[in-house]
Amino acid sequence: MALPVAPENASVSDEFDIDRDSLSDRIYARLRIALMSGQYEPGAKLNIRGLAAAYDMSPTPVREAIFQLVREGALELRLGHQPRVPVLTVPKYINIRETRVPLERLAAELATARITAAEIEALKEYHARFLLAEQEARWKDALAANQAFHFTIYRASGNDVLVRVLENLWLLAGPFVNNQYPLEPRPDRGTHPHLLIIDALERLSPSETGELIVRDLREGSYLILEKIGKVDLGRSSPRNGRKSRPLSGN
Repeated sequence: MALPVAPENASVSDEFDIDRDSLSDRIYARLRIALMSGQYEPGAKLNIRGLAAAYDMSPTPVREAIFQLVREGALELRLGHQPRVPVLTVPKYINIRETRVPLERLAAELATARITAAEIEALKEYHARFLLAEQEARWKDALAANQAFHFTIYRASGNDVLVRVLENLWLLAGPFVNNQYPLEPRPDRGTHPHLLIIDALERLSPSETGELIVRDLREGSYLILEKIGKVDLGRSSPRNGRKSRPLSGN
């Protein structure tokens, strides 16, 4: 399976601080972002020498970054095999989702009192990027824009510990979400959930912002699980060539 190396485009890497002290930390940050935003699919193998060549550096810092991600559970490594992205089971995905729910609600509520006008404008820009990428069937770019949207809110909470925990959970779920888009277009629900979230933030309504964040997460998750059910029942196939549509919430 041919897969891209960790992206360096502005839609992903400029949303996170990758100004680390060492080469391995920088590579770790880039790979972490790529996994969080669904740039790699479940089961994808990461070739250390290939990544080193892509980054124009020796394999040692790449190997160190890979081992760190293995320790975090974002990658798995068996003796004699290349590191690969874990294949997440549905029950584990649901456990991750249910763990995210109260944490993302809390981050959104805390952010409501702290988010700045500049960050609100950034949210509008990320939403525009998301819609454009969706219209142009650039699904991974849409995922990256959606991730940037959400983490702009979560970082505005001012709670670095909470943000790090959420990053770890997105890190585990990202490849699964990327691989499990519903085959059918998302039903028209009127005003896009991103816009509802922005409106609640602008009105300084923490409880509403938290509720909308959770609703977005759950509705996206339900469509993913619905697709898996249809595949299991043989009514559709993820490899039948049909285009899928990304979700604003994973």
